[in-house]
Order: sequence, then structure tokens, then C-alpha cells
Amino acid sequence: MKNLKLFITVLGVFLLTACATRLTKPQGPALPPKVPFDAFQKVVLYPITINPEFADSSPNIDAQTKMNEYLVSLLRVTFSDKEYVIADEDYVVSASDKRTLVLSPRIKEIKYINTAARIFAGAMAGGTAVLMDVKFEDATNDVVLSQPEFYADASAWSGWGADNKVLNRVIEDINHYTKLNR
Repeated sequence: MKNLKLFITVLGVFLLTACATRLTKPQGPALPPKVPFDAFQKVVLYPITINPEFADSSPNIDAQTKMNEYLVSLLRVTFSDKEYVIADEDYVVSASDKRTLVLSPRIKEIKYINTAARIFAGAMAGGTAVLMDVKFEDATNDVVLSQPEFYADASAWSGWGADNKVLNRVIEDINHYTKLNR
């Protein structure tokens, strides 16, 4: 009887704990670029890349795809007054008479809990977190204007939908930074 109580107690503690998600957080606020983005006539957006260390997880790849689609749609509106090019990995920025801003977003670290994992493992699956950076580059002068980092997370106990909201929040922060520095 004593062993059964101990077993139930240990099982209860195990079920109430969650895997901690710990990613590197940015060291400070995103600094403004060297040149305002309104100085450019053309914007080239490369697809979001992912650190190979985190690319072996299919939920992380799914998150990368969702984030890329959302970023493309938000920046299309943000740069509606400019020539906007959605590039693929092989796209080469050519010499042009238009001053060109190149955006290269990258997922540095990610832990994404998809819906299936959340349903079956609940809080034990841990939380979702994303750390990204975006290189804003003046292609005309081959100068990096800024490379800010963006971070968002949600604890394992944040509730349904919080995992996808983390992905959206990081992309919205990137879009906000872009609007703020026009």
C-alpha cells in the first residue's frame, strides 16, 4: 500500500511537470538601421532559412513554412509602395538603377510544439520559443544596415493556440521593426 501511494505521488508530480524550453534571448532592443528603409525603391525578400541544428524536426520545418508565408504577406503590405520581389534561394540580386534593400530572415533557434504533440502530451511537451534575426542589406552598396534579433515564447501552460501565436508574434515584430524604420 505504501509503495502504491509513492507510485501515485511520483506519477502525479511527473504529469504536472513540463519540459522547460530554453533558447537564447536577444541581448537588447533592436537597433535602428544605418539608413531608413524609405531610401530604397526595390525590396527583395529571401525565404526564411533555419539553423541546420534545428532543421531535423518536422514541426520546426512546418513552423518555418508558416512563418515564411505570414512574413511574405505582411511585408507585401508594408512595402506596397515599392517594387517587391519574393526571391527563392537561387535568386541573385542584379545590378540595377534602383536602390535595393535585401531582407534575409533566419531562424537561429526554435522549439515548436505542433497541435498533435500538444493534444497527446499536453504541458509535458514543453513550451514553444523562436529566436530569429533578419539581415537588412543595401545591395547597391553591399552594406549590412542592421541585423536585429526577434524572440517570442509561450510556456507549456499557455493554453491552446499559444504555440502558433508565438510564430505570428515574431513575424509581427519583424514587420513592426520594418515599419518603424521607414
